[in-house]
Amino acid sequence: VRLMQDKEEMIRKLREEIDLLNRDLDDIEDENEQLKQENKTLLKVVGQLTR
Repeated sequence: VRLMQDKEEMIRKLREEIDLLNRDLDDIEDENEQLKQENKTLLKVVGQLTR
């Protein structure tokens, strides 16, 4: 019984960790997309300045 409880607790903790990691991944992907857009804008501005 104790072994089963330990395994269930470990599964619960791992699921929580997965949820946190998925949230972090979503945040990082959003930030990456924003940075790509900023880079695109900066490259456009630099391109106009060098003409």
